[in-house]
Amino acid sequence: MSYIYKGMFAGLVAALVLAGAMKIASQAAILQPLDLVSILGSLSRTGYLGGLILHGAIGALLGGLFAWLDPDLPGDNLRQRGVILSLAFCLLLLLLLFPLAGAGFLGTEFGWLMPVYALAAHTLFGMVMGGFYAWLFVQAMPIRYRLSGWSRTLPLR
Repeated sequence: MSYIYKGMFAGLVAALVLAGAMKIASQAAILQPLDLVSILGSLSRTGYLGGLILHGAIGALLGGLFAWLDPDLPGDNLRQRGVILSLAFCLLLLLLLFPLAGAGFLGTEFGWLMPVYALAAHTLFGMVMGGFYAWLFVQAMPIRYRLSGWSRTLPLR
C-alpha cells in the first residue's frame, strides 16, 4: 500500500471519527447547531448523507495531502504534523471557504462559537489522522522490526 493511499485511508477514518463525535454531540444537545456534516450538507444542498460523503471525501483528500507533505511539515511526530496541517486547512476554511459560501466571516452565520468549534474539531481530526497514519506506517514494517522495539525509536508517536 502506497503512503498516499495510507494517508487517504487515515484521513477517511479521521473524518468518520470526527463525524461520529459531532453526531453524538448534537444528539446530546451539546453544540447542536454546530454539526459540520450538516453544515456541509446544507451548503451543498445534498442533505446529511451528502454532507457525510463530502466530509469523508475531503478527509481522504486531506489525508493524501498529509502523506505527500509529511516530510516537509514541521513537528516532532506524525500527530503534531497532522494537527498542523489540519489547523492550516481550518484557517483556509474559516477565512476563505465559509465567506465564499455565504456563511459570513469565520462562519459566524452559524453562531459566534463556530470558529472555536471548528478549531477544536480540526485539532481532533489532525490527531486521529496522524496517529492512524503512524499506526499504518508501523504495521507495514516487517514483524521482526516491530517486535524488536526498533519501531519505538521512530518519531511516529
